[in-house]
This record gives sequence, structure tokens and C-alpha cells, in this order.
Amino acid sequence: MKCTQRMRAMAALAGVVLVLAGCAEMPRNVQEARELLRKLRGREPAPAPPAPPPAAQIPAPAAAGMNINGNCVGRDETGYAERARIEVAAGVVRALDARIDIPNRGSCTYRLAEFRQTRQTPYVELLANAKASCALRMWQQGDRITFAATDCAEKCTRGAFDYAWPIEFKASGECY
Repeated sequence: MKCTQRMRAMAALAGVVLVLAGCAEMPRNVQEARELLRKLRGREPAPAPPAPPPAAQIPAPAAAGMNINGNCVGRDETGYAERARIEVAAGVVRALDARIDIPNRGSCTYRLAEFRQTRQTPYVELLANAKASCALRMWQQGDRITFAATDCAEKCTRGAFDYAWPIEFKASGECY
């Protein structure tokens, strides 16, 4: 037998075996048997991609700019304390006065007059007027708004910056 005849015979035999096993209907010709074997071996063509959702189901983009009117005063059992007053409306910082006290290390102080705003969205960023590498950033994740300083050792006493943690607010403005 030639190779193609052997292949046809094998495809027909496979189709008969599948029919007898109850896995498929009887193929009408050799081509249907081949297609059935391809599908069973995982070589069937990829399904068409799903249709895009209707416009009504596409979520609206996030609101432009953060909003918070926060006042946080707290101290933990180790003596680490924070006092922060922050007001941001539509991503524009209107008020900022924050102080972090680190036990046996010193403190860090941040005031709006010492910074200029450089970003409003997707996060708020303020750069120090005197040293451009000192930056304050605020971002929101769910109900949590984080206020963090980067490279701002000159805003702290006695090397306290290495021990300063970010201040976290609830979206309602309270300490987290």
C-alpha cells in the first residue's frame, strides 16, 4: 500500500474505533475523520477571540486628581509620633504641615512653603525649593493614602530621615 492509502485506512480505522467507543459520530469521509483526529490530538484551530464588552460595561476612568482633607496625630508604644495636616483637592496641594518624631533619633518636618508641586496625577509630587532631589509623594490605593518622603535628609535632625516611615491616612482623613 502507498503511504496516502495507509493514512486513509488508519484515519478511517480511528474513526470507527471512536464511533464504537461512543466518543464521536461516524465520519462521512476520510477528511472528516482527519479533522476529528486533529481535534482529539489538540490540533484544532484556536477559537475566535471573545467579542469586546458593550460600552455600558467598560468601567469609567479614575477621577483626575486625589482628594483628601487629612488631620493625623498619633503616637505608638515605642514613642514614634506623627502629626500631619494635609489638604489636597483635585490633585492640587492646598495645605501641608507634617512632623515625624523618631525616638532617640530626632524629627523630620515638611511644610508646603518649602516645596513646589510638580505632579497632580496619578500621584501627587512636591519637590523641595532648595534641593530638587528631595521629593514628597502622595498616592492612593483603595481606602489608604500614603504620604512619603524621598531623599529629604535636610528636612530632618541628626540623621532621623533614615528611620522615618511614610504617614498613612484613611481616605476619610484620619490616621491609618
